[in-house]
Amino acid sequence: TSFLKNILTKSGIAANKILVLPDAVDMEEFDIDISKEAAREKLELPLDKKIILYTGSFLSYEWKGVDVLLESAKILSGDYLFVLVGGHPWELDQIRKRWGLKNVKLVSYVKHNFIPYYLKAADILVLPNKHGNEASELYTSPLKLFEYMASRRPIVSSNLPSLREMIGDDEALFFRPNDPRDLAMAISRLLANEKLREKLAANAYFKVRGYTWDKRAVKIINIL
Repeated sequence: TSFLKNILTKSGIAANKILVLPDAVDMEEFDIDISKEAAREKLELPLDKKIILYTGSFLSYEWKGVDVLLESAKILSGDYLFVLVGGHPWELDQIRKRWGLKNVKLVSYVKHNFIPYYLKAADILVLPNKHGNEASELYTSPLKLFEYMASRRPIVSSNLPSLREMIGDDEALFFRPNDPRDLAMAISRLLANEKLREKLAANAYFKVRGYTWDKRAVKIINIL
């Protein structure tokens, strides 16, 4: 990220020796031609729920903010189903013991080629990174963000510099980090506004087309 570049330049490294390259995505893998309903049927997910989805690490990295997402699930019940994909079995057990929420579906590790279907099955994708950790605030370039953007689904994101470096108000709806209630409000607001959902998803998709692995490789070759 540019924040890491600034630290390196302050330590005496010339700025022209540093190339900042965010992570990227394979568009062919994530921009698949499948409807939300068909993706849910493939994954045996309910058709009558508003699915709020997260992929990635659960509790191994506290700053990922899964606890914030789970606390927001307490606030939103009824038609909401929170689907979390990618946790280790011990994390699933710990979450069930601590939260035990009926509107949360936990999915352990899946093959990477299944992730695009989970993203397509969602109504909203969440990036709940927390503040108070330098990796989260300044250095992370989350793979999930680029995969979210490529899936053409609306994103709710923590309002952090590291994430703002890639997306802005035209690509995501932001909430106060570490604040489950504000996250719940952002989810509710987005679900109530179809035009906003469509705009954010379309803008994020348009932007991420500039961040493929091929284009990233070309930048490296050109600079060398």
